This record gives sequence, structure tokens and C-alpha cells, in this order.
Amino acid sequence: MLRSCWLGIVVVGLIGCGTSEEALKESAASPKPATKAEGIPVAPESAWTWGYFFTGTDKAAVSKRFAERKHAVNTYRVDKVVPVTGEPGIKLAAGDSFLRAESAVRLPAVEGDKAASPFMFGVPQHLEYTTKPQRDDLNKRSRAELPAGKETITVVIPIRKSAAWWALPTDERNAYFQKMADKKGHTAIGADYVDRIYRKLYHTRYAVETRDHDFITYFEFDRKHEADFKSLLKALRDPEQNPEWKYVDREYEIWLTKVE
Repeated sequence: MLRSCWLGIVVVGLIGCGTSEEALKESAASPKPATKAEGIPVAPESAWTWGYFFTGTDKAAVSKRFAERKHAVNTYRVDKVVPVTGEPGIKLAAGDSFLRAESAVRLPAVEGDKAASPFMFGVPQHLEYTTKPQRDDLNKRSRAELPAGKETITVVIPIRKSAAWWALPTDERNAYFQKMADKKGHTAIGADYVDRIYRKLYHTRYAVETRDHDFITYFEFDRKHEADFKSLLKALRDPEQNPEWKYVDREYEIWLTKVE
């Protein structure tokens, strides 16, 4: 997975029903992002927020589903879908619309409403597999989400782990995120990129009924940092650096441009 700990620092209110700043002000649970000395906004600590992903619909139809519930909607254009391990769980073509909605409450299911039904959804949790010094470092340096625009790349990566992973005791799973002998480990790999790449992790394994994925990993970065992002993925998928990755049995990338 692209990490329960490394992806856990999140922004609750996301843009869509106005600007990112407006969305943050709208939610009492969403603190205003801190700002680094050089002016780069830093993401606040994690909080619980339901995230929903839609295709084949529009922003108005999605917002209608939430009625009076506070929510935010982002719109994206699909650029490509890249299989990594196993078959992708959705068919998308370049140019298709893709939406992400967030709300502090779970969206009730509507039978037969395919026009505005999410194809996947989940909820962030508090940081796992991290020590206090690691959390403090992430809180200090983590990049906040980026504004919409042609230079903002978004990559959504659904991931499923094998039954062998979930059968491991918690302490053994935690060990895989840390340095092991000469292996750098997931946490240290991710920490090298947190100031340039915004990330968020939605848990699905225990939050919703699906066998397609255990997590939905969400990334944003400026187009000039695309090479950095690819280097991050390469390192995370290298068992010589990150042995935890051998437990991933399904994964694919949805590359998007953040339009609104």
C-alpha cells in the first residue's frame, strides 16, 4: 500500500464547492493549513472524512446526492490508466470525467441511481505504523493539496494486499514500514517526498463492502515534480528497498488532471 502512515496526513475540506480555502472554512473540523517560511502550505493532521469517486456523471448530479450535507467536489480529466499488478477495476478512457467528493458524513446508498453512484469510496483513519518523531516530522513538512489547473497532476491508485499480509500480527506489519537491516523501508522512502507530493489514504477494507481494494491512495503534485513522483513509486515497489511491497496483489494507477 502507499502507506497507512505516510498517506495519513490529510486536509478535510477539499475544493469543488468554491475554492480550497472556502471549503476549509466551511468545515469546523478542518483547521487552516500552516504555512512554511518559504510560502508552501503544509497539510494539517489527519481527520475522518468520507471520500467518494465518480465517473460518467457531472458535478451537479453528485452535489444533489449530498442535499444539505456539507461537502466538496473536485473535477478531473482522465489522462490514462496504468495497470501495475492484476487487472484494473474500472474501464476509463483518456478525456473521461472523474470526480471526487468529500463529506464528514457517509453518503446513503440509493438503489438504482447509477447516474450519481460512486464506483469506490472510503474513509481516512488516524496515522498508523508511525513513531512520534516520524509523526512530528510529517506534521511539519507534509505538502498541502494543490489548486486546480493544467499543471496539477493527480494520481489515484487503488491497492489490495494479500491475505498473508492481513494474517500478520500488528507488530510484524509495523516492522515492514521501518528500516530493516540494509532495507530503507516504506516510511523513510515516503518521507523523502512529503514536501513536494500531497497524499491522502482512504481505507476501504473495513469501511465498505468490497474485495477490489483495501485502500484508495490519492496524490497531487505539480507537473514539474512528475519525475519525483515516479521515483517514489519505483522505490516503494522495489522489494530490495521496501519488502512490504511483496504483499500487494492488485494495483493500478489512474492519472488525472485536476480541472476544478
